[in-house]
Formats: sequence, C-alpha cells, structure tokens
Amino acid sequence: HFGASEIYLDGKLVQRFGAVGTTPETEVEYNPNTLPFSIVFDGRNEHVIAVRYSCATMPDLTTGRGKWFTKQRFMGSFGSLYTNRTTEYGVGFGIKIGELKQAFAEHLSLKSQYASLLLRLGMYFAIGLIHLLLYWFYPRQRANLFFGLFACLIAVGQFTLFLCATEHYGVRGFILLAIAAAPLIAFSTACLVAFVYTAFPPPPPKGFLILAMAQVVIILVFLFNPPEIVLNFLTVPVVLEALRVVIRAIWKRVEGAWIIGVGMLFFAIGTYLVVVFTLKGSVPVVLRFMASMPLLLSISIYLARNFARTSLDLETQLVQVEELSAKELEHQRLEAELRLQHAQEKAENDRRARELEEARQLQLSMLPKKLPNLPHLDIAAYMKTASEVGGDYYDFHTSEDGMLTIAVGDATGHGLKAGTMVSVIKGLFVSLAYHPDIPHIFQRQTRVLKEMKLRGLFMAMTMVKLKENHLSFCIAGMPPLYIYRAATNTVEEIFIKALPLGGIANYQYQQAERELASGDVVVMMSDGLPERFNDANEMFDYGNVRSLLASVGNLAPQEMIDRLVSAGDEWAGTRAQDDDVTFVVLKMK
Repeated sequence: HFGASEIYLDGKLVQRFGAVGTTPETEVEYNPNTLPFSIVFDGRNEHVIAVRYSCATMPDLTTGRGKWFTKQRFMGSFGSLYTNRTTEYGVGFGIKIGELKQAFAEHLSLKSQYASLLLRLGMYFAIGLIHLLLYWFYPRQRANLFFGLFACLIAVGQFTLFLCATEHYGVRGFILLAIAAAPLIAFSTACLVAFVYTAFPPPPPKGFLILAMAQVVIILVFLFNPPEIVLNFLTVPVVLEALRVVIRAIWKRVEGAWIIGVGMLFFAIGTYLVVVFTLKGSVPVVLRFMASMPLLLSISIYLARNFARTSLDLETQLVQVEELSAKELEHQRLEAELRLQHAQEKAENDRRARELEEARQLQLSMLPKKLPNLPHLDIAAYMKTASEVGGDYYDFHTSEDGMLTIAVGDATGHGLKAGTMVSVIKGLFVSLAYHPDIPHIFQRQTRVLKEMKLRGLFMAMTMVKLKENHLSFCIAGMPPLYIYRAATNTVEEIFIKALPLGGIANYQYQQAERELASGDVVVMMSDGLPERFNDANEMFDYGNVRSLLASVGNLAPQEMIDRLVSAGDEWAGTRAQDDDVTFVVLKMK
C-alpha cells in the first residue's frame, strides 16, 4: 500500500507499517512492498485479521492528484513487471495470505530473481559504459555513442521500474520514478534507431519525424493513463523501423550486418511476446530481459569486430606505405645518381635550395599562427634558425577549462632530419596536449618515436601547463626554466635532469609545480643563446642569461625577447649563429 497501516490479530496489534494519521504531518508513510509478515495462529477455530489504514497524502480521491493517482492504478502497471502480480490499485491496500513455509519460499525465490535481474541490468550498463568510453576516446565512431546510450538507458529505465516494484517509497517518490520510466525507455529506443542509421547510413526517411512525434504522444498518453501496454507501444514502432534498416543493410550485403540482424530478430520476437503476454495479463520475468540481451551482445560484437577490422586494415595500410616508401626511396636514389651524373652543378644547387626553402616554409607553417589571448597573461615568442631548416620548435594549446599548455623543443642536429622530427612532434603535441599529466605525454611521445625508428634522432623538450596562477612543468634534456619573481626582483633557475624524448621507452620523467604571482615572468628557451660562441670561441653561458633576465624582468615579454636577442648578437660579434635560438616568455598580469 501507499500510506500507513496497522495489522491486528484477534484485536491485538501485531504489526505496524509507518504510523497511521489523519494529516500528512501526523502520518508516517511506509510502503511494505514485497515484505512478508508471519502470523502464528493458536488453537481457536476462528481468527479475525483487521487492518487500520490511512493515506493522508491524498485525503480526497475525488479531485486533484488523488483522483488522478487512483485512476492510474500504478501498482498494477509496474508491479507486474517484476512480480507477475495483476492486482491493480492506487490508494488503498492489498493483502495476500498464504501458508508460512510456502510464502517464505516464494519470497526467497523472488529475491533470487531480483538478484539475477540486477546482475543483468549491471551487464547492460557495463556494456553501454564501455562503448561510451570508446566514443569518448574516438568521437568519430558515433555508433558507439548511440549504442552506449541505448544500453545504459535500458538499464536505467528498467532499474527505475525495478525500484517502483520492489522498494518502499511513498506516493511522491513512486510517482516521480513511474513518470521517469517512459521517457527513459522512449529515449533508449530512439538511440537504437539512431545507432542503426549511423552504422548503416541511409538518409533518415521522412517517416522518422512522424515516428518521433508518435513517441512524444505515447509518452503523454502514458502520463495520463499508464497501463503497462502503453510502455510496450513505445518500443514496437522503433523496433520495426530499426529492423527495416538492418534488413535493408543485409539485403545490400553490408559487411557484418547479419550479426546485428540476428540480435534484432531475437529482440523483435521478444518484444512481440512481451506484448502478447501483457495482453494476457502477466509477463514472465526472464522474457523481458532475455529479449534485449541478444541484441546488446550482437551489436557489441559487431562494433568490436569493426574495431578489430579497422586495426587490421591500418596495419595492412602501414605495411603498404612502408613498401611504397622503400620503393620511392630507391627510385629517388637512382634518380639522384643520374642527376648527379648528367646535371650541371648550378642546376643541382638550385634544386637543393628550392627543397630547403620548401622545408623551411613547411617548418614555419607548423608554428602557431597567433599567440593565445588570455586575460591574465602577456605572451611573446621568437625563433631564428641557424640554417634553412632548423630543429627548434614551439607550440601552444588552450583547453576548454582554460589550461594553457606550452612546448619548446630542440631536435638533434639541423636540416631535413631535424625538420622531420619537428613534424612528428607537432602531430604528437596536437593529439596529446589535452592530457593533464606531462610525464604521461612525454612517455607517449617517446614510445611513438621509438617505434618510428628515426635512427638517432631525439627531441629535447620543456613543457609547461598553466592554469590561473598554478604552473606545472617537465624538462627533458633542455636548458633550465627561469622564473623572474617581481616581488623580490630575483630569478629562479629550475633545472631537471632527464633524457630527451625518443631515448628510453619507460623512462620516468619528473614533474615540478610552482605558484606564480602578479608580475612574475616564466622564460622557456632552447640552448641557442646560452651556448652561443663569439669570435674568441667563448660561450655566452647560463650565468649571463640569468643575470640578464634579472635586469629585464620588469619589461614586457616582447621587449625582454628583444633584449635577449640583442645581447646574443652583441656577444657573437661577426661570428655566424651556431644553433637555433628560441624563446617563449609568459608574464602574469
């Protein structure tokens, strides 16, 4: 029942559920749903069982929500979902009397069914969650999104009905759960149709809009008159539409469509049987869930098979690319030999000059087109290569939560090899910069570089992540990180010893943290300035860098870079630049 009750045996109170009252303030609601209560009779031939009952939440059943709730007969609609009961009542109570051992045996059997049911719901939810995570990591595969929502919403919707049929909520809680069930089930079936449209993409027919509108109408009807059969009408049209799309895909011999077709066939048969048994008055508990299990498994197998096929295709394509690359390299080698034998020296030099210029332009195109525009930061960057194609690199990434990621790198050597390394690092940075853990990013980059077998090419890198005034950073074979403290006019030099990227696959990089204040400046640089030589073969050195930063730390970032570049040029004199020079300067406003 909804409300409260007292049970009397031969005039004596033997059990109380809640507290009977005449007003909502004096009544304590308790729904003794599925709870057995034992009574032991004495030797008399006659016994009187009396129930004193109240439902003060709805004292008037002729108007308002009392009339509405009584009209719906919720207990019959949802109770039979899990207990096969057909008694229908809203406000009021029902009682079933049976022999004690048999009653408790039925109760234990019911609890066992509940446990099995919850296990199946957990399986549904776990399958759905796995595919939602697959979509999270690879959003282009939208079929995982719709199938994950379908499985999770089935689990949540059925669990909502389970709570209605087994738990001890009052009227208000029960109404909320009952009303929530229909939209959950409707949305889950809509996700099923969206999945088949995504997996086997014909354009959605015009009738799909009519189907969606019909779903809305059925939900509204359910809210005003919720017999169980209305819930089944939510699934019948979408099951037929999904089955139509799958049959069309099988007819056109879409690879793997038959796998989902088997599951859809079981699902359609199960839905039909549920409707038939509902019209007869009761539905076997197992039937409701086993109808959807083959569909879930078949779709999951289909998506897993597609994932495996995609991986195998990628491996095959990589092998083909390697073979084509080998043939292309051999072809270029022979062509270069013929060109060296027959072409003039000037034409050869012109060709190489054009190639270097294209490589230089390609490298410059990989640099950020504009600097991040953040309200609390002034940012400036500078790079000058020592040859046409350098090995230095810098990049920025701003995440949705406002975290700024900056990378400054220095590849081993110069020329095209270093440019190749910069190209690889650019792609890795774009795909990994979102991750909050810098050591994780370095380890992923190192593993990729090791697998690419770049033959002695490495990338030294400093990476920082700044959110508001909190700074996190890692250094892998790069010069120290400098922080100018405005409050004390001092420069903090932070050096972390670590191998460059591409060295040891499982190398453990260390991350450090600092807090920044207004006016503080963070300076990231390659080794081009501190290791720049003059005509006397003397190095500029890191001590001079630190002293110079202390004298220019109060300037704007671009002015600081101008002073650093000017100091390097003055030191070198007439000697040409030996190495690439790169700076990224951040100043807290």
